[in-house]
Amino acid sequence: MVLRRHKDGVTVNLRLTPGARQEGITGLADAGDGKRVLKISVRSPPEGGKANKELFALLAAEWGLPKSCFSLLSGETNRQKTVLVHGDAEALYDKLSKWLKSLG
Repeated sequence: MVLRRHKDGVTVNLRLTPGARQEGITGLADAGDGKRVLKISVRSPPEGGKANKELFALLAAEWGLPKSCFSLLSGETNRQKTVLVHGDAEALYDKLSKWLKSLG
């Protein structure tokens, strides 16, 4: 499951590809541990938190949320990440679930 409700908002499981030629959300994939993940590519290198900052900017723009709504729960230096989107859990879950369905 890509999305989960959390006491502080919604968590998103994703796999980040830093240093890519093109940035963007490329779809959904199986993580290999039974989880589904959102696949995202960013141009920034994986050093000094640059790729994570670009990830938050990309998600903020895509979902129409401020960058300050995002934090990492796990995976700071790993490609597999769990991002917490802070806010009203029900409203965010509904919004992001609809967005995920639009990916196909």
